[in-house]
Amino acid sequence: MYDAIVLGGGYSGLAAARSLMHSGAGCLLLEAGDGLGGAGRCGPVAGESVEWFYHHIKPHDTFILDLIGQMGLENSLLWRETSMAFYLGQRLYPFSRPQDLLRFAPFTLADKMRFCAGMLSSRFTKSQNLAGVSAKDWIVRHWGPSVYHKMMAPLMRNKFGIPPERVCAGFLHGRIKGLSDTKSKGVGGEMLGYLDGGLDRLTRRLAQELAIGAEVKLQSPVTTLERTKDGYMVHAGGLSHTSKVVINTLPLNYFAKLPANFNFDNQVKYQGVVCALMALERPLDLPYWTNILEPGFSFKVLVNQSLLGPHRANLIYCSSYLPDDHPLISAPADQVRELYLKDLRTMAGTVKLKDCLVTQSPVATPVFDVDYRKQTHDLQYRLPGVFFAGNATIYPHSRTVSSVVGSGQRAAALALEHLAAGARAV
Repeated sequence: MYDAIVLGGGYSGLAAARSLMHSGAGCLLLEAGDGLGGAGRCGPVAGESVEWFYHHIKPHDTFILDLIGQMGLENSLLWRETSMAFYLGQRLYPFSRPQDLLRFAPFTLADKMRFCAGMLSSRFTKSQNLAGVSAKDWIVRHWGPSVYHKMMAPLMRNKFGIPPERVCAGFLHGRIKGLSDTKSKGVGGEMLGYLDGGLDRLTRRLAQELAIGAEVKLQSPVTTLERTKDGYMVHAGGLSHTSKVVINTLPLNYFAKLPANFNFDNQVKYQGVVCALMALERPLDLPYWTNILEPGFSFKVLVNQSLLGPHRANLIYCSSYLPDDHPLISAPADQVRELYLKDLRTMAGTVKLKDCLVTQSPVATPVFDVDYRKQTHDLQYRLPGVFFAGNATIYPHSRTVSSVVGSGQRAAALALEHLAAGARAV
């Protein structure tokens, strides 16, 4: 019997297992895939190993920065000042510096003043105080209806996949505050970091460390979870394992299907993602981050990755959050590639593709709707000896690798408290 079994080998699971191991707990980590790292894994594109999904590190991302330092990789962190823009009406509008707001043609002078007032108001607001508040109501009240309709409503539809009136204001505020906290003083661009070689370098270091004091099983999808007299029995990959406690990092809608002799009520919905990592023949004259507000575009964000990482190829990500049952999530990769390329050429002109890696997932992130806090406030206390980590537990903070690392560490701390109250496994 193990002290703890961790379900899922993404960064929340890796962080949880590492914390348990360093505290002397006997730990087993189960991962369904053939590698660790979850959404931070890398794949081959144009002869390079690059992360499937776009990630960057912010100066205040203390959990991931501390972990990188503990793994001896702090000198491999590269910091860049980045820029952002909006694409609307077949035009690109830079939006990184104060003067960019003055030149933002879709806004009237009154809109620009209300936008500044809204940003100022958000600096003195706590995300926790916005639980249960509609993002639409909050934006209209503090930023004005015109700013809401011209910018924030389409932006929220792109990022959250639900009507803006259903988006949780607390989570939206967390994202806005995270953006303003990373602005370069006196310049206006956002300072972002990238680990040279991608997160796979960090994943390998973590795997090497876990091999010393924990057990990791790959290609072990969890099929059933049973409550026992002494804890839980986990059935995975054709084997059964027992433990005192369980830390779940799997999406809640997946976890809800596992219990064999107890119930777990889940109301949290998920949205998917379809992301194309493209290697182009020439670099694009675009900022690091472009939000697509143009109606009808197949992708909603373009990330000019070559401006952040030291890549040999000219790399961009084109990505879109979608409902978990959207046909594009299960579409052939070449269909996604051609659809995204068509709109990319509309936006950027002639584009010649050298290579492309398409990644699709129906469970990229929970839907952070206005009832999210109500749906999850008791998550860590519903099942004795079962603790949760991952995206489902980060509210109201933004979705980052750092936030899920922190969630794994917190779940491990709860598990250790539970173990301390009883006898650890012999």
